[in-house]
Amino acid sequence: MKLYSIPHSPYGARVSALIRLKQLPIEVLPPPEALRTEGFFKRFPLGKVPILELDDGSCLGESWAILEYLEETSTSSRSLSPKDALARARMSELARYADLHLSPNALFPLFRSALAGQALGEDTEAALRAELAKGERLIQARGPIAGRCLDLGDVALAPSILYLELLTGGVGESAVLCEFPAFSAWWQEIRNIPELAGVLNGVAEAFEAFAGAKASA
Repeated sequence: MKLYSIPHSPYGARVSALIRLKQLPIEVLPPPEALRTEGFFKRFPLGKVPILELDDGSCLGESWAILEYLEETSTSSRSLSPKDALARARMSELARYADLHLSPNALFPLFRSALAGQALGEDTEAALRAELAKGERLIQARGPIAGRCLDLGDVALAPSILYLELLTGGVGESAVLCEFPAFSAWWQEIRNIPELAGVLNGVAEAFEAFAGAKASA
């Protein structure tokens, strides 16, 4: 199998992290067609990365679908999906929070402001705090990673929090999370997992290069 992605994609980073965590023999490559071209849309109907090319040549899109597929089909001894039904539901809940709440309501506006060189507006800042408060409650309900097991929900959320840090002033002490102790503690746990840290550091470097190229264009 092959994974098609770009280095600064937070959604591709999710799958790259799973590949590392489960030590899967999947090569990560740039897309074989240029993004947003007719050839890309013709070959990949959803029109975005990441894309998993299966052994038979067929393709699967959407990062969460790819994560679930690889979790269910791999023979790795490391499980990233709880056996308990409620724990699995909370895992999916966290991923939906990342995709349906945090990203559209806070991350995407931040990204647009950053690329435009604009300061963080009051409305955007208020929306960010509101979304992080939601995440704080979710993470409190799940508890620290040390008291359970790392799962796909954690993997799905991690790149989004990296981008929040990148877009609000850098990475390190989690300043963007300082008002949310459970969230901040969770983030430090994530950063201490070598496989995740390696992927997140690579995304940060790629984003800085991407942003620099945009600024000089």
